[in-house]
Amino acid sequence: MKFLLAVVFLLAMAQPAQALLLPRLQAAAAEAAGWPHEAFAREALLLKDFRLEGGAAAPVRRSELRLALQGQVLLAEFRAWHAPDEPPVARQMRRDVEALLQDDHIALVIDVEGRARNGHVFVLNSAGTQFDALIVDGVQMRRDWDGLWQASVEPGSEGWTARFLIPLATLGHSPAATSAQWRFNAQRWSQGGLERQRLAGWQGGKELSSLGDTLLLQLPALDGQAQAQAEGLGLRLKPSLRWTAASARPEGQVRQRLEPGLELFHQADSGLRSTLALNLDFGEAEADERELTLDRFELLREEKREFFLQDAGFFSFGGLQDMSPMPYYSRRVGLDAEGRARSLRAGLKFSGTVVGLDFGVLAAEVDAGESQGAGPRVGVMRVARALGPLHRIGLIATQGHPAGKAGSALSGLDYRFRDTALAGDKTLEFNLWQQRSSNAGLGAGEATGGSLAYPNLGLGGEISVQRVSEHFEPALGYLAEAGVWHSEGALAWWHRNAAGDDWVPGVDWNLRRKLDGSEATVSWNPELRWSPASGDMLMLEWFLVRDRLAHSYEPLPGVALRPGQHDYQYLKLMAESSRARVWGGGAELRVGPYFDGRRQDMDLHLFWQPSTTWAWQGRVGAKRLQMPAAAGRAYTASLRLDHAPSMAWANSLLVQWDSVSEQLGLSARLRWRIQPGRELLFSFDHLQGGQAMFARESGGPGGVTSQQGAQLKLVWGLQL
Repeated sequence: MKFLLAVVFLLAMAQPAQALLLPRLQAAAAEAAGWPHEAFAREALLLKDFRLEGGAAAPVRRSELRLALQGQVLLAEFRAWHAPDEPPVARQMRRDVEALLQDDHIALVIDVEGRARNGHVFVLNSAGTQFDALIVDGVQMRRDWDGLWQASVEPGSEGWTARFLIPLATLGHSPAATSAQWRFNAQRWSQGGLERQRLAGWQGGKELSSLGDTLLLQLPALDGQAQAQAEGLGLRLKPSLRWTAASARPEGQVRQRLEPGLELFHQADSGLRSTLALNLDFGEAEADERELTLDRFELLREEKREFFLQDAGFFSFGGLQDMSPMPYYSRRVGLDAEGRARSLRAGLKFSGTVVGLDFGVLAAEVDAGESQGAGPRVGVMRVARALGPLHRIGLIATQGHPAGKAGSALSGLDYRFRDTALAGDKTLEFNLWQQRSSNAGLGAGEATGGSLAYPNLGLGGEISVQRVSEHFEPALGYLAEAGVWHSEGALAWWHRNAAGDDWVPGVDWNLRRKLDGSEATVSWNPELRWSPASGDMLMLEWFLVRDRLAHSYEPLPGVALRPGQHDYQYLKLMAESSRARVWGGGAELRVGPYFDGRRQDMDLHLFWQPSTTWAWQGRVGAKRLQMPAAAGRAYTASLRLDHAPSMAWANSLLVQWDSVSEQLGLSARLRWRIQPGRELLFSFDHLQGGQAMFARESGGPGGVTSQQGAQLKLVWGLQL
């Protein structure tokens, strides 16, 4: 009998969670203030069962969330109570800065597909500043996405109220869909009390972005009135007009252009999303901050362009979001042979779910620059199918080369398993993939690999293994190195005490071997990380390395590493303070042997946030090499100023310099949201010095000494 009762209990526990009905307001229109107060308070879904991490204790601070649909908008109202002597902490007024996540904030997680694969995060701090991100592959956050939604904050003596108005088109949900089941979660963070509370996924170690650890919301079928409210073309137009000017000295000739641009986003009733871009320029994107690396491999940088970010989750493959070899790396699209950015003449993208297949298709033609005729044309196709709630298989194919070379193609196959309820509350993820490329002049190549991750409190870890053939080259992807067998991983014990502080002792490893046996690297690094709930961090690592180098190379100009086998070890220390403070900073130090010499690295940054509208950050870095035959140094320095007097205005100035390129760069950005759906963008970039680089670009002996570029862009947003 006990056995039977146990079986019945386990089966009951395995049943899917009961979906909560998300009501649709019957009010014909919102009130004059823009919020249907009476109808919302009467009909909205009330959620107040928030729990602290672990689920055993109730939150000290009371929270309530109400949700409802009205027409083509999701309405959410979050009331956050606090003690009179504990006002909320809010340092950030600039939208989409990661430091906002350390302010007092409310976060909503929404997966309108209900498949625990792709979703969105919407965050609002107690000052009314917005932050949003995409979720891909069920847990990975892409913080560089910028969605269209509105929010407001109403402070009070006993707490504050946050209101979200999120268009269904921003979520990728068709307002005319007959019914659907969403995944949903909400989080409140109180910096003063260091208290994190959630509706779901409150088990220890769970990420807020884990779509498998969410509530289920059932959307009602459309009645006659709701159908009338939902009627529309599902079309969003984003026309723009831009003026650009560019010059290079000593010639001094200024080239000016006035050009229109258009982006068109369509959401069909079936859920199919289409995006069309014509004559699209990316001059307003934030400039990359300079990084100096002594490795031989290319740095992987984040995408910042909306056209490529929208529905980026449909193109993810094999769990390779931030590691080599990625079959599709969107920053490859829009670069010429010298790596300079080009506008997009035309781009077309489809994504959605049809007959159980998740798919994404991208085709683009890049501007040819000074040359005549058509520019490079590239294409990407990704298809995936879920095999139950835990398994997924998929295919990917790419065609074309970013420099316009003919004969480049790639195909790939992947399998993914992800369970967020293993043994009740544990997460396990497994990925397996294979890719095959072909390129004119290089031939065909293959890459095969897989990864296993167990990211949980207590004992946890991860490991990845891959083999990349000598002739493998993903023309539209990212590859650190070909002709190599590579494995990396970590094993750690994650301890979190009652105060929310993390102590994580562990060991990482990195194994690399060239397929021809000419080179090999074995690296082990025991480490200890301390991360208190306040957001500070301290980490100490000890690296033990054996590196066999086949050929000499120069990590710094004039400083060569000699081939042969080298055994060395070094220490690394990292410290970081929470951005919820008025001032603070961080440091990264490395000291010890390096091959047959010594290496010292130092990176120091300081920030000062005197108010929610002003923020300063300075950074200096130094790398020093002392080898038997030569010595070298490299320095970087940067200063950034951010000014955001309101949510409608955001200004930034970045000045940076490095001793390798000898370039002084200045980048200024201004963004003015004139009104919802209309904004003005201004960018200015200046580059001074670095004659060696300019000589290569101009074809002369250092003739160009500076470059300037400016752009003024007016953008409209129209919903049809």
